[in-house]
Amino acid sequence: MKLNLTAVEILEKEFKSNKSRGYDTEEIDTFLDLIIQDYIKFEKMAIKLKELEIENQSLKITINGMKNVKKDSESSPSNVNLDILKRISRLEQAVFGINND
Repeated sequence: MKLNLTAVEILEKEFKSNKSRGYDTEEIDTFLDLIIQDYIKFEKMAIKLKELEIENQSLKITINGMKNVKKDSESSPSNVNLDILKRISRLEQAVFGINND
């Protein structure tokens, strides 16, 4: 989702002044300050949501991997722990770009 404005763009927005009639600039600034605060909260929530989506996907992959390991372990139980560790390592590298070497 792409936003039309950022908090910085709202902050830096300047309105042309009309001497004969117009809006109270203090009132506009106060209102824009409220909008900026809400926008910053929204941006933080959007970042957190993206992080949670990545974590959720990672956990789904881990669960599916563990289901497969369980099926495999029925035939060779001695390799289960090693397989799990290898799968988790590959998942971490794929999702987070973590290098465990």
